Amino acid sequence: MDIHYLITLVTEAAVEHAEEGTGGVLGTLGINWKLFLAQLVNFSIILFILWRWVFKPVAGALEARRQKVEESVAKAEKIETQMREADSEREQKLQQARLDAEEIIKRTASEAEKNKQHTLLAARDEAEKILNKAKQQMTAEKQQMLKEVREEVADLVVMATEKILREKLTDKKDREMIQNVMQEMK
Repeated sequence: MDIHYLITLVTEAAVEHAEEGTGGVLGTLGINWKLFLAQLVNFSIILFILWRWVFKPVAGALEARRQKVEESVAKAEKIETQMREADSEREQKLQQARLDAEEIIKRTASEAEKNKQHTLLAARDEAEKILNKAKQQMTAEKQQMLKEVREEVADLVVMATEKILREKLTDKKDREMIQNVMQEMK
């Protein structure tokens, strides 16, 4: 219902009641019905003016303010949700980074161990090669020395034999030696 309509109804009812009895109950109470009616109309007009130009704008402003507060609360809740999600995402990324770092450390340690083993094997192989080369060189030198010693001994024996044989060989002994050598060759 419209307030204007209510004011009109109340005013009409008051006028009808006032017309019914000039003195009536109001007169007994000492109330002037014309003055009462005028005050009622004035009150209705002031109420209408206040309703139309004060209460409605104030109510509108309050409604706008309420909507802004609700929007602010909704935004704050949304921001809080986003913050929680960001914290959760950050925590997941940190956890993943930790796992990745551990994996890299393990892989690096494994590669270092492989490199160490490879280096040790290469060093052993190199040492064995050097040792084998040294053994071969020693064997070759030994063979060379033995050969030289044999040659020298053979030369000495030949020289000693020549000296001995020159002095002691006779024709008869010379022939016997040649025959013995020939028989040994057969």
